[in-house]
Amino acid sequence: MRQLLIATLLILIGAISVCAQGIRGTIKSDGGEILPFASIYVKETGSGTSSNLDGFYELRLNPGQYEITFQFMGYETRVVNVEVNSQFTSLNIEMKTQVIALGTVIVTGKQEDPSYTIMRKAITKAKYHLLQFDEYSARVYMKGTGQITKIPWLFRKTMAKEGIDTSSVFTSESVSEISFQRPNTFNEKVLSVRTSGEGNDNADPASFISSSFYLPKVDNSISPLSPRAFSYYKFTYLGSFKDRGYEINKIMVTPRSRGDNLFEGEIYIREDFWNIHSLDLTTGIMGFMLRIQQIFAPIEGEIWMPVTQRYDFSGSILGFGGSYNYLASVSDYQVTKNQDLDASVILVDEKIEEAPEEIEAIKEGELDEGMKEVFEEDKGVSRKQFRKLMKEYEKQEQQQLEEPDLISIRTYKFDSLAYKKDSLYWAQIRPVPLTEKEIKGYKKADSTYIAEKEKADADSSRLNNGERFKPMQLLTGSYYRLGERLRFDYDGILETIRFNTVEGWNADLGGTFLWRNDTTTRLRITPNVRYGLTGGELYYRLQSVFGAGRGEARSTFRVSGGHYISQYHPGSVDDFINTAYTLIYEKNFMKLYEKDYLRFSWSRRFNYRFDLGAATEWASRTELFNSTGYSLFNNEGRTFRRNAPFNEEVAVGNFVKNKALIATLNLKVSPWIKLRSYNGRIRTVNNNAPTFRLSYKKGIAGLLNSEVQFDQLEIGSEFDFEIGVRATIDFDVTAGSFFGNPDLEFMDFKHFPGNRLEFAPLNVTGGYRLLDYYQNSTSQEYLSVFSHIRFRKFLFTQLPMFRFSGLKENLFVNYLSTPTSDNYTELGYTIDNIFRVFRLEFIQSFRGWKAAEFGVRIGVAAVFGDD
Repeated sequence: MRQLLIATLLILIGAISVCAQGIRGTIKSDGGEILPFASIYVKETGSGTSSNLDGFYELRLNPGQYEITFQFMGYETRVVNVEVNSQFTSLNIEMKTQVIALGTVIVTGKQEDPSYTIMRKAITKAKYHLLQFDEYSARVYMKGTGQITKIPWLFRKTMAKEGIDTSSVFTSESVSEISFQRPNTFNEKVLSVRTSGEGNDNADPASFISSSFYLPKVDNSISPLSPRAFSYYKFTYLGSFKDRGYEINKIMVTPRSRGDNLFEGEIYIREDFWNIHSLDLTTGIMGFMLRIQQIFAPIEGEIWMPVTQRYDFSGSILGFGGSYNYLASVSDYQVTKNQDLDASVILVDEKIEEAPEEIEAIKEGELDEGMKEVFEEDKGVSRKQFRKLMKEYEKQEQQQLEEPDLISIRTYKFDSLAYKKDSLYWAQIRPVPLTEKEIKGYKKADSTYIAEKEKADADSSRLNNGERFKPMQLLTGSYYRLGERLRFDYDGILETIRFNTVEGWNADLGGTFLWRNDTTTRLRITPNVRYGLTGGELYYRLQSVFGAGRGEARSTFRVSGGHYISQYHPGSVDDFINTAYTLIYEKNFMKLYEKDYLRFSWSRRFNYRFDLGAATEWASRTELFNSTGYSLFNNEGRTFRRNAPFNEEVAVGNFVKNKALIATLNLKVSPWIKLRSYNGRIRTVNNNAPTFRLSYKKGIAGLLNSEVQFDQLEIGSEFDFEIGVRATIDFDVTAGSFFGNPDLEFMDFKHFPGNRLEFAPLNVTGGYRLLDYYQNSTSQEYLSVFSHIRFRKFLFTQLPMFRFSGLKENLFVNYLSTPTSDNYTELGYTIDNIFRVFRLEFIQSFRGWKAAEFGVRIGVAAVFGDD
């Protein structure tokens, strides 16, 4: 049977070889050097490919006459007419070194480099090039090749046993169909994926090719064609050359201050049309280096689009070094031209050229007449007026949309057979031949690969559907399918074991029933049972959450109740961190009380910009006391504090059992937020839009034997803004007050996010670093301010070696005003992104504007902690 399969496979491969036709060959320089990743584009089919690392290419074509364009940066473009017959035609290409004409440009005194007028025009027309077509579709072949370049000696033997060393090559290939409809809809369907090595199954070419250098930012890096480019870059004219009858300007791009998210290298601009011809730029991302090379070609008339893109990613983290190279080849372009925009625009740089007569229609905002005079009558137009014209054109187009603030609509689909394509399929479809190294990277035949993947998927499916219960899962937890729409998640015992001075060793056993009817209706029910060995009290509660509606208008109902234990400021101290500090250092920061309660809440989102919520809770609260003084170590001179928070406004503790009925109303407004849609799910975009908060809380006396009476009003806002190119400032401000003569217990006070641990909060504006948890809690007026300043460069990061390592330097200032805080202030300095993972903070606190305490905190890098 095996021999029969092999024979059949050989026959099929032979048949394909006989039937196939096209061109193949090697691309070299006029000096005999191999030119890897050269771009090859076929005008008649709108298809392209690239040579591989060995300079070899192969392009399948039907019989006929073709015009083939070969491009490689630094070499003259070659256009070859070729006739394809019934077999492959050998076509080796020799490319001549590009001769750059420097001209006689001499820059003296206050004269500016010629590159600046070229870049001013290119920047002015950037939006035009984004609007030049109504829609397009294409097929994208993406090949990624990765390699570990450095392994710490401590891990070399272990990884060698897994077959991984610095000679290992990991390869992934994918073929996708993409389409774009202006102004903001991008669709991708992944047709096929092939990988060698684990971890490469998530090939996603769209994240690379869906962006554009005509946008102000490319993956968060400032584009050289951004409207603010001159604040970030210097440009140098390196000369020009002729390509297919067009003059191409070569411009050097140099950051004014080197560092992350800025490009450096060369960009080529086509004269008169001011579009990108090609580019070779490098940027840093959190200390990693990314090199981007793009070659453009005329696709439809004067619409030039990228046909070959290459991305080289490299860097190191915690002693591991690696590189991953992506090659994207775009073919089968189908472009629908925007008939409103003609290719010829007489653009005048009024800074150095004689300013044209102002076009009155553009000045008065008459779009149609302005478009006619610029694109039909070919009137000369200044950069300023052309920018205004394109901005108005885009604005009117956006206003016609159902949701003008929805800036991106993207769908991503995966063909169910994407991983099941065999080697015959890839032999036919692959536009870029594999190298010998890459062939060796595919260690197993497709049939073996598919069989192993199917087995793994089957194993995963069995696990996801809930295997039979195993005793060990009582400790570790698991989840179980109870039907098509219902599952149960069990946390396990080990995850919930903890220690505090009130309960001693305790466990909080729980699980969650999850039911989903469709994408709009969900129900979650979570029962918990908690018991402490020395406290001796059994606690229990039941929480339920029901959500209905789509994201833009979703309502959520919550009901919870039980006999349970709570912190005075819920969530202020993590259970597991408190366990460690209590057992090791004899520091019991967590303060607890008991409550029997029932709580109802409702929240509703309106069009993503408004969130309205209401809640009512009835609770009977009881004081708790320490039941144990146990710790692992005897810290001389230290004893546990009693289970009562320290507060300067009131004496806490010895309160009688009390009942409280409290109602809350919350409103959050984000009026200028922008949105993105991904597979039908709307997400908000962090675009510096401020968020405003309003909260009203009332203690209702008398009803249901409630003994508290108070009114609390609070307002707040979160926002950030940029200080030019130098820094970004984040703010979170909250102000509020209790009115009248409030009668309330300490758990009803306004509490603030304090911290007495050596760990910084995840969010950089998420809490104070040195403030006691309850010392300045208040039942009167208060003001809380968190500010965080992110610098491009500050002290050490003035030096490029530190900036290129990914290090960041930040400052923060936190302020608290209450009747007892004495203008509490924290001034902090942060070294962020240490080893790409950590941040180190140095903090000085002040009271009464006098130095109070100095401390050091460690946390995760802000890139992980911030939303």
